Amino acid sequence: MQIKEVTEQLALIVPMLILLEGIVAIVVWFAMGSKGGRGARIAAWLGLVTLTFWVGSAIAFVALNLLYFSLGSTAVIVGAVVVTIFMVLMPFGWAKVVRNHGHGDEPGSQAR
Repeated sequence: MQIKEVTEQLALIVPMLILLEGIVAIVVWFAMGSKGGRGARIAAWLGLVTLTFWVGSAIAFVALNLLYFSLGSTAVIVGAVVVTIFMVLMPFGWAKVVRNHGHGDEPGSQAR
């Protein structure tokens, strides 16, 4: 098996595995009742991160190709840096959202 065949197979399998991981995490979140327990929060975070990574990668692929064909390789380098920064910071943003979600929903927690 040549390296080209392995690369092509990985290019097809890896995105599907990431999507499947996100779907499983969302299903686990619903199975745990989505009541905000630790396991449900972890499953929600994992699902949100993997699905955002999957969709973000597809959007970035299209956007970087558009940049390349309209503005050239320098614009693609800048775009790739921006996408990389977003992808690195995105899990931390979802962690903050999941951790703070629902803190105002409890009875008696509203300011009077």
